[in-house]
Amino acid sequence: MEQFKNFLQELSSDTKIDFNITYEDGNVIFESNAFVENSNMISVPIYICKNRARINLENKFQVCSKLLKYTIENKYKELYLTEEQILIDILEERNVSNDRVSSSIPFLSEGCFLLLISVDKNIQEAFNLIKQIYKEQNVISTINENKIILIGDFSEVNEHAKSVKEAINSNLFLKCKISFGTIAYNKYEIIETYSESKQAMLFGNIYSLKEDILDYNKLLFEKIVYNLDSNLKNNILNNFKKKFDEFDYEIINTIEEFFNCGLNITDAARKLYVHRNTLIYRLSKIEKVTGFDIKNFKDATVFVIAFLVWRESK
Repeated sequence: MEQFKNFLQELSSDTKIDFNITYEDGNVIFESNAFVENSNMISVPIYICKNRARINLENKFQVCSKLLKYTIENKYKELYLTEEQILIDILEERNVSNDRVSSSIPFLSEGCFLLLISVDKNIQEAFNLIKQIYKEQNVISTINENKIILIGDFSEVNEHAKSVKEAINSNLFLKCKISFGTIAYNKYEIIETYSESKQAMLFGNIYSLKEDILDYNKLLFEKIVYNLDSNLKNNILNNFKKKFDEFDYEIINTIEEFFNCGLNITDAARKLYVHRNTLIYRLSKIEKVTGFDIKNFKDATVFVIAFLVWRESK
C-alpha cells in the first residue's frame, strides 16, 4: 500500500490537485499533504480492489476528475494485480527475476510468513474479507489451488492466523483452517514455506487433527509417520488396528486431547470437561486394551505413532 500512496502523493504534486480518498465507511486511504476539506467539494466514486471508495476534491477540478479516477484505478491494478501474479509465478516456480521480486514484495528481505487459508465454501467472500482486514498493511493476497494465500511481514504469525480465523468464523460463519511454515527471506524460501504450509494442511486432513491453526514446525510426529516406510506402516497397523477400532468417540477424543495437552492430566480433564479421576479411568482402559500406559512418555511416543498410522489408514 505504501507504493500506491507514494504514487498518489506524486500525482497530487504533479497535477497541483489536492485530494483525499476514503472508503465508504469514512476510513481515509490517502490524503494530499495540502488537502483541506471545505464546503465546495465534490466526491467521485472509485473502486480500490473491488471496494467502493471516493475521491474528494474541490469543485473547480471537476473537469479533470474522470481522468484522475482513471489514472488512480489503473495504477492500483498495475501495482497490485502485478504483485499477485508475481506471487503466483513464484509459487508455481516460474522464472521471476530478483528485481521484479524485490519491487513487488519489498518487505521480503526483512522476512515474511505465508498463511495458507482453507474455507469449506464461499472462498471469494472470505478472500474479500481478508482484503478488507489488511487493506492498510503490507501484505499480498491471492487465490491459488482453491486456497487463499496471504503473505506479509507478520511479527506474530500465530496471532495473525487466529485473527483471520476468528474474522472468517464470526463474519461469514465458515469453517476455516490455516497453516503456515518457516519464515522466508527470498523467493526460494517462499516456495519452501508454501510447500510446508500445504503439507501441514495435508497432515491436518489425513490425521484428522483438531487444531484449526497448523504450524508445520510443530507437526513432528505427523512428519515422521508420513515418511515412514509403507511396510513398516503395515506392520504397525496389523498390530494396532483391531485395538483402535474398538475405541468409541469418547476414547478417541480423550486420546487426542491428552496428547494436545502434552500428557498433562489436569489440563486434559479441563478441556474434556471431566473429573480428573474419570480421565485416569479412561487412560487405564486404553492401557488395558493396547498394553501402553500413555501417561508414560516412552509408551506415549510409540502409541502416538501407531495412532497416527491408524488415522492415516482410515
